[in-house]
Amino acid sequence: MLKKMIPFGLAASMLIPTIASAQTLTTQINSTKALYVSQIKSESQTKDTIKEKLLKIKTIIAQDKDSKTLKANKDILEAQRDVIRLDIGALKSINVNLTVDRENNKFYKFSKTYAPLVNDLLNITPLQTNKIPVLQKLNFDLDKLINLLNN
Repeated sequence: MLKKMIPFGLAASMLIPTIASAQTLTTQINSTKALYVSQIKSESQTKDTIKEKLLKIKTIIAQDKDSKTLKANKDILEAQRDVIRLDIGALKSINVNLTVDRENNKFYKFSKTYAPLVNDLLNITPLQTNKIPVLQKLNFDLDKLINLLNN
């Protein structure tokens, strides 16, 4: 009888630390998420502002098609457009890395391997932190373009 109970006792003793460590990792994941929630909200607001500015730029260009006054500043406008393209390229490179991390996180959650999930979540925070200044620079560069278009 005792021989039959020992394997069950060993199995239970091995299971309890695993459950405890999974709960600890879940807590760690939630605290890691909290680190970048405000950054994501800030990013979202900046993206909305950028969308509004892009619509404004399209409207200004559409209004100028008849008068063609923007042709006088063509070189300056082209240079500013190139700066904006560089900003967008920087954003795309950050987004590629974020997308890869998000796909990995889905896999880790599904397979319940929490240690790599925590590491990936810790990697997302610096990427988000790097993304916000690029968005702000794009926002600033769009303001410059709008000013050039209005002059």
